[in-house]
Amino acid sequence: MKTSRIWFVLIIIISVFWTDSSCAANYMLETPYSPPSSELIEKSYGTYQGLSQFEDEISAVGFAAKKVKVPPPSTYFKEFFPDIVGGTGRIFSKDNLPLVLIGVGLTGLAFAVDHTVQDYFEDRKPIWHPANVGDQVGRGYFPFVFGVATIGAGELANNKKLADTGVITLEALLVTFIATESLKYAIHRRRPNGSDYMSFPSGHASSTASWAASVSEMYDWDLRVAVPLYMVTAFVGASRIQTNDHRLSDIIAGITLGTLVGVSFAKYHKEKDAKSSQQNISLVPVYDKDLRGWMITLKFL
Repeated sequence: MKTSRIWFVLIIIISVFWTDSSCAANYMLETPYSPPSSELIEKSYGTYQGLSQFEDEISAVGFAAKKVKVPPPSTYFKEFFPDIVGGTGRIFSKDNLPLVLIGVGLTGLAFAVDHTVQDYFEDRKPIWHPANVGDQVGRGYFPFVFGVATIGAGELANNKKLADTGVITLEALLVTFIATESLKYAIHRRRPNGSDYMSFPSGHASSTASWAASVSEMYDWDLRVAVPLYMVTAFVGASRIQTNDHRLSDIIAGITLGTLVGVSFAKYHKEKDAKSSQQNISLVPVYDKDLRGWMITLKFL
């Protein structure tokens, strides 16, 4: 009788496991209270081993289930604007406060040395020849092309993380562009070369930093990824100073803004994926004066 109950419970759990809906089920094997005998202890140990093996198999299946196929581009398109809203809301999360404070502080310090840095670049011209390269790399279409190419590579390689990174790059780039242009019109700072009043913050720096931050966050700030990307960002910023289009404070503000948006969108997607794939299974022994057995909890959220 006890063995048949155990198999009955296991069959129910397996059927629940393969359903698509969110569910939580608790099953308890009950036995009337009686003093333990050596035969009962041996059977209980065998049951424990069987249930432990079952728990390991369920965990393995759950891990394999996380390796889902890459959604088609149409799915990404449908979720694009809802993700824009979610990612934008993530920008105002409290855990971004240290980044904001550091960026604002560095921008304030940069104001104090703007003229010194500007004079240095005008006199020494440290990157006079490659400055045009930095100008081209920092334009918005470069991160845009990267994002589209990354989505395509992820689809072809069936690599969801790679495809997600491309989508995040595009989302963060769009929000960064809107925020940057809004600040330019609101602050109305004149460029060093006097061409217009769209100097603060640097759009080249913000778009490049947004790309660098979103990719770096998706790959957990692996130095092999983050360092080269932020070296490109620094080069783009220095190029804009060399061409006399921006001051140092414009560059620092742009990098801060882009990093804030890129990190926020990557975190939003990571948290979204973690929530959708969250699952829990536990095996807990139950001891009561009138009850002996095991309680299995299987939960999908």
